[in-house]
Amino acid sequence: MTRAIEPRILFPLLAVSLLAVIWGSTFGILRVKHIAAEHAASVSSREILDTYEAQVVRALREINQTLNLVKYLHEHGAGSQLSELRDKGLLPPDLLFVVSIADRDGTIVDSTRPAADQNVAAQDFFRTQRDSDTFFIGQLRRAAPADAKLQFSRRLNAVDGAFDGTVIVAVEVAYFVSGYDPSTLGEHGVLGLVGTDGVFRVRRTGDVTFSGDAIDYASVVPGPAAVETDPTVSTSSWDGVRRYTSARELYGFPLAVIVGLSADERSTAAQSDRRASFWWAALV
Repeated sequence: MTRAIEPRILFPLLAVSLLAVIWGSTFGILRVKHIAAEHAASVSSREILDTYEAQVVRALREINQTLNLVKYLHEHGAGSQLSELRDKGLLPPDLLFVVSIADRDGTIVDSTRPAADQNVAAQDFFRTQRDSDTFFIGQLRRAAPADAKLQFSRRLNAVDGAFDGTVIVAVEVAYFVSGYDPSTLGEHGVLGLVGTDGVFRVRRTGDVTFSGDAIDYASVVPGPAAVETDPTVSTSSWDGVRRYTSARELYGFPLAVIVGLSADERSTAAQSDRRASFWWAALV
C-alpha cells in the first residue's frame, strides 16, 4: 500500500484511469449518437414515404376516376366529346393530364389535346386491354426524356362485350417525381415509382430522371408483415449507392413507391461531430 501511493506509481495509475474514463466516455457517447442518427434517418425515410405515397395515390385516383367515367359514358351510349367533358369540369386539367380515346384498331378518335401518335395499336397499354379489363400503366424505354408521357389505360367494350378500344390518360413522367426536394433528400437520394413487374416507371436522383430500369421487386418492396419495420442501410441495385430505402406497395394499383436517403450524405454531419469529439478528448 505504501509503494502504491508513491508518486511514481500513483500518478501514472491516475493518469491511465483518467484516460480510460475520457476515451471510454467519448466512444460511448459517439456510439449513442451513431445509433440515434441511424434511427433519425430511418424515421425520416418513412415520413417522406408517407407523404409521397399520399401524393401519388391522390393522382392515381384522379386518373382512375377519369378512365372509369369515360368508360362508363362510352359503354352506356352517352357518348360525349372529351372537349365537352373538359369544359364541364369533369376531366382533370389538360395542362397535366391528356385524355384520349382509341378505337378498336388503335386509331386516336378523340383527345383533349392533339396527339403526337395517331395510332397506338403497337403500344403495350393498348395491346394489353385487348385481352383484359384492368387499370394498366405503360412502360417507358430506358433513358426516356423527363417530358416523356406515362400512359394509363382502360378497356372500352361494345354493347355485346367485345373489345371496342381504350381510353388513355397521358401524364408527363416528371410529374410523379416533381416533389423531390434536395434539401430533404440530398443530391443522392431517390424518389420513384416501380411497377409490380419490377420495372421503374420513373425514378429521380438529384436533378436527373430515369425510366425503364428493372429491379428485383421482391427484394426491394417488403411484404405486408415488414411494412412498419425501420429501414436499414442497403446498396441500391440500380446505381450502387448505399441508402436508407423505404418502399411500399400501393393498395389497388400495380405500383409501389420508393424513397431513399443516401447513407454517405447522412453521415457527413456525424463525421464532423466525431472529429470534434476526438479533438476535445485528445486535448483533455
